[in-house]
Amino acid sequence: KTGGSNIAIQAVMSMVSDVTHVEQRALLNAADDAGIGKVFMMEEGLAAAFGAGVLPTDKRATAIVDIGAGTTNIAVIAKGTVVHSTSNRYGSGAINEALATHLRRHSGLQVGEETIELLKTNFASTFLPDDISKSLELRGRDVQTGSPGAVEITAGEVFPIVEGIVRRLALRVKDTLTELRPEVAADIYDRGVILTGGGALLKNLDKRLMIETGLPVVIADDPLSSVVLGTGKMLSDIELLKRVKWDNSLMTGS
Repeated sequence: KTGGSNIAIQAVMSMVSDVTHVEQRALLNAADDAGIGKVFMMEEGLAAAFGAGVLPTDKRATAIVDIGAGTTNIAVIAKGTVVHSTSNRYGSGAINEALATHLRRHSGLQVGEETIELLKTNFASTFLPDDISKSLELRGRDVQTGSPGAVEITAGEVFPIVEGIVRRLALRVKDTLTELRPEVAADIYDRGVILTGGGALLKNLDKRLMIETGLPVVIADDPLSSVVLGTGKMLSDIELLKRVKWDNSLMTGS
């Protein structure tokens, strides 16, 4: 409220393709608590596509793989709409958890989230390293004594931890792309896959997916912000908003 008058606030929320009724209701309730009057809901894959530069007027299909911390969304976009999508409740955060668990169980060291993130983005790789003996010192808290401590971890030790999760992700992408209609598959064969989300920053993930799928794979210019940029474009384009269903009935109980 400003100057005694009500200002209609609109918002666009992205959601995974398999969002449950309970999860959608929670999002709408949160918007209601924030004083948002009208909510537009859109699939996260569509938001990532628009944020990565895919045009809503593009008649040919484009494949988007959005890898977040807790979810991986695979969507195929054509004419500004989702023609095929699938969502998995795991993402790059699974790598963080696996690395933290390994350090705690095998090295007796508990490290912070920032350290794990640096280990994943700067030291881990989706291919077997040329020098598996290359090491990195990590500092944290000794699990047994509770005192500050440090350990060294090698590239050869990190690789198999990351490899298992990357292989699972690559297989899901490959399987999803085999479910497409022939004409859509033809477009994807020509245009390849766009990677978005924080998981896209994992070293050589694009090259690994390229080998696994046999398709060109590129990383969006700003993969971390693709979803945010895409939802922002929705709010600034009336024609795009018309394509998205909105529903406040869940908030009012009607």
